[in-house]
Amino acid sequence: MQSSFKELRYIGRRLLRSPAFAAISVLTLAVGIGANTAIFSVVNGVILRPLPYPDSEQLVGLWHSAPGIGIPEFNQSETTYKLYSELNRTFAGIGLYDNLTLNLIDGGEPVRLQSASASSSLFRVLAVPPALGRVFTEEDDRLGGAPIVVLSDEFWKRRFGSDPSIVGRTIVLDGEALEVIGIMPAGFGFPDKETQLWVPHRIDPADLGLANFNCYAIGRLGSGVVLETAEADLNRLLPQLPEVYPGEFTAALMENAQIAAQVNSLHEDEVGDVAQILWILLGTVGFVLLIACANVANLFLVRAEGRQREVAVRTALGAGWGDLVRYFLAESITLAILGGIVGLGLAYAGIQLLVTLSPGNIPRLDEVGLHGTVLIFTGAISIVAGLLFGAMPILRYGRPNLVTSLKEGGRGGSSGRQTHKARNLLVVSQVALALVLLVGSGLMVRSFWSLRNVDPGFDAEGILTLRLSLPETEYSGARDVAAFHQRLLETIRVLPGVEVAGAITNLPMTDTDSNSGVTVEDFPVAPGEIPPVIRTNVAAPGYFEAMGIALQSGRTFERRDHEEVTGAVVVSRGFERRFWPVGSALGKRVAPGLPDENETRWWTIVGVVGDVRDDGLQANAPEMIYYPMVSPGGDDEAGWIPNTMSFAIRTAVPPTTLATPIRQAIWSLDPHLPIANVQTTAAIVSDSTARTAFTMLLLTIAAAVALLLGTVGIYGVVSYVVSQRTREIGVRMALGATQGEVGRMVVRQGLAIASAGVVIGLIGAFALTRLMSALLFGVSSTDPMTFAAVAALLFAVTVAASYIPARRAAGVDPMEALRYE
Repeated sequence: MQSSFKELRYIGRRLLRSPAFAAISVLTLAVGIGANTAIFSVVNGVILRPLPYPDSEQLVGLWHSAPGIGIPEFNQSETTYKLYSELNRTFAGIGLYDNLTLNLIDGGEPVRLQSASASSSLFRVLAVPPALGRVFTEEDDRLGGAPIVVLSDEFWKRRFGSDPSIVGRTIVLDGEALEVIGIMPAGFGFPDKETQLWVPHRIDPADLGLANFNCYAIGRLGSGVVLETAEADLNRLLPQLPEVYPGEFTAALMENAQIAAQVNSLHEDEVGDVAQILWILLGTVGFVLLIACANVANLFLVRAEGRQREVAVRTALGAGWGDLVRYFLAESITLAILGGIVGLGLAYAGIQLLVTLSPGNIPRLDEVGLHGTVLIFTGAISIVAGLLFGAMPILRYGRPNLVTSLKEGGRGGSSGRQTHKARNLLVVSQVALALVLLVGSGLMVRSFWSLRNVDPGFDAEGILTLRLSLPETEYSGARDVAAFHQRLLETIRVLPGVEVAGAITNLPMTDTDSNSGVTVEDFPVAPGEIPPVIRTNVAAPGYFEAMGIALQSGRTFERRDHEEVTGAVVVSRGFERRFWPVGSALGKRVAPGLPDENETRWWTIVGVVGDVRDDGLQANAPEMIYYPMVSPGGDDEAGWIPNTMSFAIRTAVPPTTLATPIRQAIWSLDPHLPIANVQTTAAIVSDSTARTAFTMLLLTIAAAVALLLGTVGIYGVVSYVVSQRTREIGVRMALGATQGEVGRMVVRQGLAIASAGVVIGLIGAFALTRLMSALLFGVSSTDPMTFAAVAALLFAVTVAASYIPARRAAGVDPMEALRYE
């Protein structure tokens, strides 16, 4: 210990005598270590940490697939939940839930709350007890039970000031008084952190929709049960569904659709495809750290060369090879640890920036931070980095030639050449790593540019959107709902600055959609077959005009389509191409669901509109069918009149300036309606590319840092070469070499190093960029234009980095150089 402390004091004195070397080394390492720590903290929080539930590895998500009709994954129905929960042999419990929104009215401004309906078994499956009161019991699951609600900790604190007496009192949600029976603990949020309250999910046995797969379920595996066993258990039960719950979903339909149960880890369901992005980013910043280590190793080689006599003296006095190893590594690890400490500060700032910049669809960001695992990671990579760059002088000078080293001016040509090779090798590796990062960044930039140039199928400029939910207790009939939507649209349309307004059930690119079977009269479905599943929407007059969706043929909805049972529908161009690739869809008839000779109501296609990229710019536009609302003069059974609608208002003024007038117009009709998701369609489109933009930004920053460090490395090596060859340059110029020839010789030296790095980097990039193929859009992972542009950029940077040393070499005075030597 005493010897170690003495060595540390000695290292401290040496570093204080070389403050520039110490500062540059620490800051270079801090950038690399800080970047790795910041990204690893996200990887740890999002991917590696277990979910915040007891024994969370036993939690699974229950899904279905139907490859026979091209559906890779879909939800649960109440019937499948009852079947699985009552007859399974492998689960300790299964819970059912669904997302919903509820309107809070308590005398102040109405608020729309993200909520969930949940079976009592859901809380038992999650194994999280309430902080106050109780959660639902099996008695609460029964139809006709008392109106009750459980609050989240965040909502309780924000709305009720952490008042414990709220338990047992009532709050008014959607016009109904519900008793608060419990408060969940801080940090609990299911199905996501935005969920603010839970109400019982009550199943009506008389109204079990066999084909309504609009719920979600999770399960807790029994002791020792693995995913494959649980999945096989559910697939054993699934064929019994039509027999246990007879209805429209027959055994033949299930067989034709190839419906199967699917069991996923709940952790996997929550993380989704974001894991691939984060691992790629972590690998990227790992490259940055390697480049930083190479830069510091170059500094160490220069520093070690000046200390050859000191090493030789130590050896002559009896120091062994192990002592010399400790001598070099102690200093390198000390610098690395200092770099790690500074890097933690940079990482903390980087984490705050990452959380701010990251798109909202990255899960579990609230769990990201400098936790113990992250600190251990930082310490480990700091020590590994110290070992990496500290090894270079050991390999080069660990066994000194005593005679040569102790001789005055003992630096030989051989020594210089060997050091030169080592430094060249380091810079070649820097250039190769930087090229890989630059290619990755370039591919993401091209992907982002391609996305920005994709036509979404609507004109996103100048549109304000919002979403309204009408409480069923006050708007219970289709006529009431449709009449309100019509009155509201008429009120909005006369506001100054409004050009046209419309409404639809689900706006494009908002992660809300509805799909249902559609029977096409020209293509009848055989008994036992499932009709094509098509994306469906209910649209009000003016919607297509407000969104700027182009009319291809026919007409869009008119007011009479919503006031009379005209049976008019509008379809997308993709729908028309699928069924009538030659000819027109106009006048053709469709029916929702399965056809029934006695009850089928046929709808006539009156218009074809352009395709809309409903799932985002990256995805192809789905085939779409739009049904009309039927209001006061129509039949309650003639259409689907949803209580929740999204409104699109095209304006002649900046859209956000109309937010307040529109809000006042809504409250003039119903002062108790909360308004949600007030945003422009331009913002919605931007959000759809947010994850690509986020990945592009981080890769570009990493590539820029790598390019900077690589440039510094090239400059350092070329400068070193010039200083080592001063005498040679003097001789050349004395023998008649011109300044231009000397400058070109120095630049060629830099280009030779860069060429080797570019060749190796291109091979590495060709192999590694394939890993990011799923992140790209409109560009190949081996895009030749990107590879060529990056290689050209590196050569240009090399010429720039070599220019100053080349000018210095060209300005050498032959007589002074020869006299100095």
